[in-house]
Amino acid sequence: MHVSFVTAEVAPYSGSSPSAEVAGALPKGLRAHDTSVTVISPLYRSIDPAQHALARRLSKVEVEVGGETLAFEMYTGRNVSGVQLIFLGHEDVFAEVDSFFEGAPEAVARRLAAFARAAAKTIADHDEPFDVVHAQGSLGAAVVPLVSVPTVLSVHGTDAPTFAPGLASILGDSAIQVGGLCSPLHAGIAAASRVTSASRSHADELMKRHDISEERMTAIPRGIDASVWNPLTDAHLPSRFDPVDLSGKAKCKSDLQRDLDLPVRDDLPLIGVDAVDDTSGPALFTKVASQLLRNDVQVVVVFGADADGALVATFEELWDRWPDRIAVRTGASDELRHQLYGGADLMIVAPEHAPAGGGDKRAHRYGALPIVHRTGALADTVVDCDAKLETGTGFAFDGHDADALLGTVQRAIAGYGLDGFADLRARVMRIDHSWERSARMLATLYVDLITPPQIDAA
Repeated sequence: MHVSFVTAEVAPYSGSSPSAEVAGALPKGLRAHDTSVTVISPLYRSIDPAQHALARRLSKVEVEVGGETLAFEMYTGRNVSGVQLIFLGHEDVFAEVDSFFEGAPEAVARRLAAFARAAAKTIADHDEPFDVVHAQGSLGAAVVPLVSVPTVLSVHGTDAPTFAPGLASILGDSAIQVGGLCSPLHAGIAAASRVTSASRSHADELMKRHDISEERMTAIPRGIDASVWNPLTDAHLPSRFDPVDLSGKAKCKSDLQRDLDLPVRDDLPLIGVDAVDDTSGPALFTKVASQLLRNDVQVVVVFGADADGALVATFEELWDRWPDRIAVRTGASDELRHQLYGGADLMIVAPEHAPAGGGDKRAHRYGALPIVHRTGALADTVVDCDAKLETGTGFAFDGHDADALLGTVQRAIAGYGLDGFADLRARVMRIDHSWERSARMLATLYVDLITPPQIDAA
């Protein structure tokens, strides 16, 4: 079985979106199920072919967009797991940007249409024919109507780019008009052989919104890359640990406190807020932070490089008022994020919508009990703990409401002081969040797509 993954981003080469994570991690798991994957993605400015041992092919991929012929260069290579990679580069389309969305809408539409057509032509002309094309995300959806082999479209989020109807001639078959706007996601969903989502509730939502039949829709949970998120081998941590020996986690906590100028104390819970991939959860947290910080707790908040300035300022005001109870860092490195999960006792994972999840699984893996808004994939992953912490895998609340969040955080703080917290921590660390289950389900889906239906001889 040979499958092509088409994606706008692929970790660790570009981006940190769900599409990037899936394209970077899932192909490794599929290899164990007799499925080889070739990942096709744009060559952005930030990707250095020499650094990643990518070879430029002599032949180019020519496509036409808006009456203009564009010749894409093809760079090929393999990642450390042996997965084949194809990056499509163009000096005008991708060489000066680091994401699809840079520039005016017309430039983005041209970029999307060009990549979709170049990817489709690469698939059609590939030396080893593809059995299935698996498009990732709302931008990968643009290639689905352009290929002739069976297709799977994985929808990772609720937001999708749309374009003004005047750009329809540029987008062509890669978008259809819905509600007066051109939508690549709608075009991909309409054309895909199968559609997948990372949670059952998000799958149900997509079925209703896009009129997808039960036969075409499948919920396949996301995993986390155990080679990246593993406290027993994590090079970013000052000390390693696992469910059997948690002594290293105590050192991770004390080192994090020391590095962030917080009092080094193990008798109070350290609560982590990872605002790199989500801002709605941290924004909700600001509504209860003043009440929470009157308790004997510590809070660490980390933001990405493109953080919302107003939200950061709100947290920094809290930091000025309670410097011994909260620390805020912006432009967080991968190292700091790993150290946050490694040192935290509790992690707030409370986005308004969570079609895919991720932070909850990382928190489990590192023994930081997740405090989650019970929605989407988070509802599938986290079972609310009972009062004695004998059952459950975290602390959950319904409704994206400040009072509900505050009450749940207070329950979690109280739980930290119970004798059963250590056993709960070790128990959630043993939960299998690898990509194995996802790979097994997808491999079965691929086989179903290419297996001819049985004809009853009678």
